[in-house]
Amino acid sequence: MANQKFGNVPLPHARLPRWHSTTATRSHGRERPDWALIVPIPASLTTNRELLFTRFGDTVPLVQCLQSRIVAGRPDADAVIAVAEALHADVKAVLAAHDVRVKVTSVPGTATREDCLSAALAQVDDAVEYVLVHDIRRPLASTDLADRVLDGLRDGNDVVVPALAMVDSVKTVDAAGAVTETVDRSRLRSAQYPRGFHRRHLTAMLAGVEAADDFDELTLARRAGVAPAVIDGDPDAFILDIPRDIELADAILGCRLAQQR
Repeated sequence: MANQKFGNVPLPHARLPRWHSTTATRSHGRERPDWALIVPIPASLTTNRELLFTRFGDTVPLVQCLQSRIVAGRPDADAVIAVAEALHADVKAVLAAHDVRVKVTSVPGTATREDCLSAALAQVDDAVEYVLVHDIRRPLASTDLADRVLDGLRDGNDVVVPALAMVDSVKTVDAAGAVTETVDRSRLRSAQYPRGFHRRHLTAMLAGVEAADDFDELTLARRAGVAPAVIDGDPDAFILDIPRDIELADAILGCRLAQQR
């Protein structure tokens, strides 16, 4: 199947399972999940719509990110997408085209990443204790990874981040580009998503944040005196480069469907 890009009109596709986001305290006779998934879509992505809407397999990056809700068979977990106003209509349309039902809130103005996180948190059910913050650029992060992040939160950590050990040689260079030093990589890690937060800590951290181009939740946590716990990451949770990585993404999803990955 040729890769297709989503514009303003939903494309035909294979129907995916319907996921519901409800506000009841119990669902199907069970207690509501204690966690929620947040996907911020800031205004900076208006110039990179391919990242949101390019088809691979039978899905698109935005919809694939929502698969983290299926952790432990709990599709009824709360999920909120906070999207810049300029992208709101397209996001709503692509979710409808894939029959995905989640909360979507429009963020006006500059709609920075921190603005989107704050807007999404305001929409999360009051009973939710833990929050997974996802990154739309890493749609192939596995549900197993999200499950382990949640386990880390339930074990008492306030912030949990998945990370992979550095395997490449790391060098420092001077202004001319000449190598000056080989960095000890044994203590270096490549941080990934989804990242887990105790809700009260994320809410408190965002309340005092100032707009910044280099905004990062982990930096906020450290400034607040909260040491993030690091767990083993997932090789599939890499930043998807579209269109370069589309064939790789297709292959990964194909292996998962065949239960080979």
